Amino acid sequence: MNRVRRLMSSVVCALGVVAAGPASASDLSDLKAVIQKWVADLNKGDTKAFVAACEPRAGIIDGFPPYAWGTCADWMSAYAANNELTQAPLGVVSIGKPLYTEVRGDDAYMIYPATFTNVQNGKTVVYKGTWTMTLRKARGGWTFTGSSSNWGGSYTVRSRG
Repeated sequence: MNRVRRLMSSVVCALGVVAAGPASASDLSDLKAVIQKWVADLNKGDTKAFVAACEPRAGIIDGFPPYAWGTCADWMSAYAANNELTQAPLGVVSIGKPLYTEVRGDDAYMIYPATFTNVQNGKTVVYKGTWTMTLRKARGGWTFTGSSSNWGGSYTVRSRG
């Protein structure tokens, strides 16, 4: 009986994946455009546009205290405070081609290679890692439900000038 239940559970799960189907070219194009705009808004310091692209309760994990936030607005406030503390101006993030893309129905999971460049205490700092984003498709388009950066110890520090 347990084998039958496990088999049925596996079949139901597999059917759910098949029913979700692959992402359409339009969805992928829309996702990439939304992500590129979000990165551009962050780099411009456009807090209003950056936060507007997020769900009200989007979870953010990043590499400075307190490391986790429940909204994009809270993360942006902490980012500004961290920049002031480290005497760093607004940093610049660049992303490459997606390393991983998964779209199931109205939910998306994207991982990008990322580089973050900033000046801290007069020295240029370059961090390399990944930026993972989760999104949900709603009536108005794709919105961010979560974000996490992973800056693997690969960084360089050089004097400005």
